[in-house]
This record gives sequence, C-alpha cells and structure tokens, in this order.
Amino acid sequence: MQRRACRGTVPRIVAIGIGLATGAVVLGASLTAAAGGGTQSADAPLYRCADAGRSEAEPVGLTLCDAAPTPALEDRAERDNLQLRPGALVVAVVPDGLAAREGLLPNDMIFRVAGSDVGGGGAATARLAAVGVESDTLVNFLRTGRPYLVKLRRTP
Repeated sequence: MQRRACRGTVPRIVAIGIGLATGAVVLGASLTAAAGGGTQSADAPLYRCADAGRSEAEPVGLTLCDAAPTPALEDRAERDNLQLRPGALVVAVVPDGLAAREGLLPNDMIFRVAGSDVGGGGAATARLAAVGVESDTLVNFLRTGRPYLVKLRRTP
C-alpha cells in the first residue's frame, strides 16, 4: 500500500509493519518527509559505507555506496526488531531530484529495486538507471532499521 504525492504536496512514505505480539498486520502508518530534504534521527547510524567506492544514480539523483552494518545495528537488531540485510547506502541526495521529491534521505539503505534485491551500490545504481516515464519503479529501503517503500517515475 503506497500513496503517491500530488504535485505541490509534501511527499509521504508508507511504512508496512507486522505486529509480532498480536500477529496483526499494520498498514498505512506513514512517515512524512519534509519537502526539500531532512535528516534521520540523531541516533548512531545503522549502516556505513563498506569502502570508499561510490556510484551515481543520476536519473534519480542519488549517490550510493555498498552498505555495511555498524556495531550499533548489530547490537540493536534483535532487541529492537530491526532488519539487517545487504544493500546500498544513500550517501547524498540531489536537492529537488526525483529521489528527494519522493522522500529518500541520506542514510536510507536501499535493499530492493523493481522487485530485485540489490547487494550494493553498483547493483542499485544499475537498477535505478532503468527508472522510466511509462511506469513506476518500486524501491524498498530501510530507515532507522525499519522497512519503507517508494514509487519512482521520471517525468517526460
């Protein structure tokens, strides 16, 4: 379940979670990203760049690297029910770019693009290069260890 922002409104990212204690599915809880950027919480980052390599996903306005978990994530993953998985860490977001308009932020960790898991920055960049104007491309990512989903589509 995902809501697409209308032009001129604040983008919304929809979180989908499962209540483990009750087995209930919670849909529609949302996190609103401030228009024009923002940052994540002041807690220690959960992912870092595995090395100095960076890749530019120019069509959507992202700089990515191979993500590696930090000790903070390894310490908190089980206790706080956070996801630990491979992917691409968002290093920078181009202001007013497609990714920024849809609410992606630095330190988000992309783990799936268009239904395919990505193991690092290079794979995510290759998949994001295919974002087109004819249909939406779903991007799954983690923010502060929780899963989120956005739809990306370039304008003609």
